[in-house]
Amino acid sequence: MTTSLDEGELRQGTLARPDQQCHWRRLERRAGAGKVVMLHGAGVAAELTWGPMVTYLDAWRTFLMPDLRGMGATRAADGRERPFSLDEVVDDVEVLLDAQDIDQCDVMGYSFGGLVAMRLKQRLGTRIGRMMLLEPALLEREDRATMVRVREGYAEAACAMREASTPEAGIVAFLDLIAPHRSRNPRAERMMIRRLAHRPLGFANALDCVTDAVRHLDRDALLEAQHDVTSVVGGKSLAAMQAYHSTLAQRRSDWRYIELPGTDHSLPFQKPRRLAGLLQEASSFNKGEDG
Repeated sequence: MTTSLDEGELRQGTLARPDQQCHWRRLERRAGAGKVVMLHGAGVAAELTWGPMVTYLDAWRTFLMPDLRGMGATRAADGRERPFSLDEVVDDVEVLLDAQDIDQCDVMGYSFGGLVAMRLKQRLGTRIGRMMLLEPALLEREDRATMVRVREGYAEAACAMREASTPEAGIVAFLDLIAPHRSRNPRAERMMIRRLAHRPLGFANALDCVTDAVRHLDRDALLEAQHDVTSVVGGKSLAAMQAYHSTLAQRRSDWRYIELPGTDHSLPFQKPRRLAGLLQEASSFNKGEDG
């Protein structure tokens, strides 16, 4: 399907995988340069996450926005929700890059998508250029033992989404863990819950995917593979996350850390224009360097 927009041409389609039908959207602008792949977070689709921001991003010409497993319009052929691993998600993205003839690109990753982005960079090396990570999973806090312990709470939230009569309690438990200082405005809370409840079993599977990665992935090796990184954390987000990203930027000359005031883990939905401006600036950070 092709749709003409004032800002360019939007195409969307489905990539057939052995066990998934992977939905994607690709925007081709008339201006800008280079390509960027945009990987959304758990429980939300690409269009909902990136749509409000893309309008303000003109540093790139090509924008590829896939729906990751368990989210959006990406589904198994029989429609069933099944558990999946991090590497299965990365496989989907790598095959999509090949199918779309994208040999070189930058990557934006939000939350779960940030973890996918880092694993993709670890696998593909210099094929991936600049990295822009928005509160990426696996980098919530520096102490690994604490992270593993806290992640058990996410596993309990995922279990509640599967077993309760409605997914709301599990979603609220997730929000209390990832955004304890969020606005408790009833309207905003309802919007967040409704956004995350679109495919609750897929959301639960994504949370379990991250929990498994926290338990088993070598985070030091993953970080070693990253280059030209800009990470953004909300000003109302976890203090431990802010501190860890600040420390990473202090330790590494190719890592830039930005705190976005007035936002929490929902930062792409809260301040899309401001966030887009920061990412525009990040597009020239360490340009051409390889760590």
